[in-house]
Amino acid sequence: MSDGTIFLLFVLTLMILFACIAICFPPRDTDGGLAEECLRAPVVLPNFPYPRRQQQAGEPPACAICLDDLRQGQLCSEVPACRHIFHEACIRAWARKKNSCPLCRAKIRRGGTGCR
Repeated sequence: MSDGTIFLLFVLTLMILFACIAICFPPRDTDGGLAEECLRAPVVLPNFPYPRRQQQAGEPPACAICLDDLRQGQLCSEVPACRHIFHEACIRAWARKKNSCPLCRAKIRRGGTGCR
């Protein structure tokens, strides 16, 4: 074998080795690898019974997810970043698939320490 062939085999071996390492050990996120943990964490938003409010002329407020009216005593949750209110079950189901408010796209923070 010539020196050129040996060098080429060495370079190919290194490339295969680096590819295997990249597959087996993917790079961690800049936040210390918490991103995947945060995606699995359940969405935890405070919930409360919907209060009776003075109704202005017009329709009562509605949940923008299910389009049903928000009624006194129904369990609701508020997205802290934007203060939009939805039925608690509706926003919990929505947040499992998307991490933003259905109305304004403000980020919904997930439960768990360090998650954003």
